[in-house]
Amino acid sequence: MASSDEKKRRNFVLVPLVGVYLLSMLITLSHLGDSFPFMGKLYSGDAGEELIFASSVISLYLIVGILKRQRLTLWLLIAYNFLESMNGLSNLLLLPVQQITTASGAIVPDYHYRVNAFSVFVLFLLLNLFLYFNRDRFDNKSIYLW
Repeated sequence: MASSDEKKRRNFVLVPLVGVYLLSMLITLSHLGDSFPFMGKLYSGDAGEELIFASSVISLYLIVGILKRQRLTLWLLIAYNFLESMNGLSNLLLLPVQQITTASGAIVPDYHYRVNAFSVFVLFLLLNLFLYFNRDRFDNKSIYLW
């Protein structure tokens, strides 16, 4: 019985991870209809909405994969975090800050935007470290979510 309790406690480590990706998905969905910066370009209209929808569907898949403790999801999460961190870094370097803040309708000083973008970059790197050191918790080797 003790091993069952220990296994349940071990799996609770992944609960905050689900919360992070659920919050990320909800924030992404809340920007539906706005311009979407991706890899140094600002997409608006249908292209922006399609990118937001695709990002939300990918996040939903990752959330379900975390809940199922799927091994494939672990590597997809690491790839997704790497892509998102490179996206943020490329947007920071290639897009003028005023263009992003004007498109989003927010009045944010350049310095605050740059600090925020760099913080998100560091967050994704830390998430990858967390995932790598907790990779043994993803013990479901099935490639299917059902």
